[in-house]
Amino acid sequence: MSFVKRNVVLSAARPTAATPATAAQPKSEKQLQPGLRPSPVDGRLTTSTGTSSLDQLLAGHGGLPLGTSLLIEEQGTTDFSGTILRYYAAEGLVQGHQVHVLGYPADWKHQLPGLAAPDKKGKAAQPVAPPEDKMKIAWRYESLGNNQNAAAARGETSPGATFCHSFDLGRRLAVSSCTGTVLSTPSTGPPTLDRASSSQTSSPFKAIIKHLRTQLETSAPTTIHRLVIPSLLSPSLYAVGCGQPSEVLQFLHGLRALLREHSTRLTALITLPTFLFPRSSGLVRWMELLCDGVVELIPLPATPAVAAPTDTKTVDQPQGLLKVHSLPVYHEKGGGGAATSSFRENLSFSLSASKGLVIKPYSLPPMVEEEKPKKEKSHATTVKDDRQVRISRIAGRYLVFDIDDVVHIRRHHGICAVFTGTMPQNPTQNVFLGLPIELYAQEAKILVDKKAGYIVDDAADHLTQLKTMDESLRKEYIQSLKVQRKNAQLVFEEAKALSHARHQDKRKATSASKKSRETNHPTPPATVEQNSLFDAQPVKPVPAPATVVKDTMPALTPTTSSTLIVPQTSSTPVEVPSSFPLQAYLNSRGYFITPGLRFGGDFSVYPGDPLRYHAHYLATSYEWEKKIPLLDLLTSGRLGTAVKKSFLLGGQQPQDQAAESEKASAADGDVRVFCIEWAGM
Repeated sequence: MSFVKRNVVLSAARPTAATPATAAQPKSEKQLQPGLRPSPVDGRLTTSTGTSSLDQLLAGHGGLPLGTSLLIEEQGTTDFSGTILRYYAAEGLVQGHQVHVLGYPADWKHQLPGLAAPDKKGKAAQPVAPPEDKMKIAWRYESLGNNQNAAAARGETSPGATFCHSFDLGRRLAVSSCTGTVLSTPSTGPPTLDRASSSQTSSPFKAIIKHLRTQLETSAPTTIHRLVIPSLLSPSLYAVGCGQPSEVLQFLHGLRALLREHSTRLTALITLPTFLFPRSSGLVRWMELLCDGVVELIPLPATPAVAAPTDTKTVDQPQGLLKVHSLPVYHEKGGGGAATSSFRENLSFSLSASKGLVIKPYSLPPMVEEEKPKKEKSHATTVKDDRQVRISRIAGRYLVFDIDDVVHIRRHHGICAVFTGTMPQNPTQNVFLGLPIELYAQEAKILVDKKAGYIVDDAADHLTQLKTMDESLRKEYIQSLKVQRKNAQLVFEEAKALSHARHQDKRKATSASKKSRETNHPTPPATVEQNSLFDAQPVKPVPAPATVVKDTMPALTPTTSSTLIVPQTSSTPVEVPSSFPLQAYLNSRGYFITPGLRFGGDFSVYPGDPLRYHAHYLATSYEWEKKIPLLDLLTSGRLGTAVKKSFLLGGQQPQDQAAESEKASAADGDVRVFCIEWAGM
């Protein structure tokens, strides 16, 4: 039943004389005022803010609901919020609404953007399909996305009416395009030298409330009113006394009462500079509570690449971030806030003369500057990439002891592994582990297949190499140990000299303080008549002959024996589980793989180093002919979506089927993967 379209007649019954009003009622409901359409959420009337992307953001209403207010906060000294106000006022004048402006004169309408020229080429290139050729979908899904013609498709607006016009900042609004009027209310009185008299002047907030109430009572019941309040509490537009909480909060209370009283005729758009009045202050938080919607604009610092892009094909760079703190609610008890919806994601905005203000999800641009050095690799870089890592197999575990090898496989092959080493002074600690790192069998197999490493049986290889080592290699290894010991000795002597200097400074300070105490409080000299047991001078002990201590060089324990053992050209075989083909397939495409047991899968797949990125996929490997239970798909798909990851499954195609397939190639391999996301209805 939910897939029945609203505007499709299910049964054509003959009209009777007893129900003439019922037959005429749908006709009267569709005759709305220009610039209005019902909300797809609850059917209340909405109007456009002049910015299409902002309309789509307002809690699913597709516009600003009548009887609500929107507060736009902006950080910094930019004026993006002022541009939104101009679009809002221009849309009202084009639709024939009454625009009430606080603080700006009536001539402000000459600064509003003009209507954009229609794109005839774009319309000709995209012919409109007849209604019979449209895909038959449920009517409730027509309002999803940026489908601005959803309400028109249901017959809720008059044909040919435009809900949101396109404006061009390079033009000025023509008088012929304006069917509405602009009514201005000054925000400051005449300047006076007397501070007491200036503070007793009438508040502009009371004047605008009185003006609005008069216009709403005297105008026609079908007239739509828009209130524009730019830079609320800014010292350049408002008097000093307007910043008092008793003034501004009383004004917002009165405005909220007017919005609720005339819930089908009035909307308001307010801007607030947060660099003068931060959100941490209690006054601003109360102001946010008295507004139906709160949006914050955070401009990004301009860069030369963003300000003047050289490539014309590049997409519009974001000029700032947008935060949604609250949205117009469905009713007084709530229900349309941003706390339980998808509007908490990172949003960005960009402003251009032709497209206006465009709000879209924020994503980091690709790091193009890092791709150029890869193409211009030097010979030294090529040699470093051909390095082979020694993987020691000890008791069935694959370990890497050299720190340079650890850095190499992480940076060039996307293998993180796990640190397992502990310090001898604190063997029970398990937070800050060190070398060696332990590789999984799959990771060791990947390095061997890439010819980036070789596996040796550590115990047997050491004995074999030491027995067959020649004299020159032995002398070279001993000489390298001596050099390391000399370097360590220099470090120890330098540390010892610094410690000795610190102790000398402390002794000098102690002796100086002792002398100062003796001069301030001298001890009385002993007289001859005084008898004392300690009259005789004490005998000084004879110091023992100093023993000559030779500086012994520190003993070193090498962390690796790579300089002692000759690298091998062959590796021992590695037994890998059935999930190895999927892991090798993902690693060949530059992904970082870590265990995914905590998410209920085989792997967690990262687009880059896990220290910089979150995992994008939750991967599970299946055999080619294995039947996948539907319950596994449901649980993994929902769990992956809950932790903001896509569920990825894949398997290896058998060799006989891969040989018969024409699409099988050595580059792509014989692994096929699929991605599943859980979508709610």
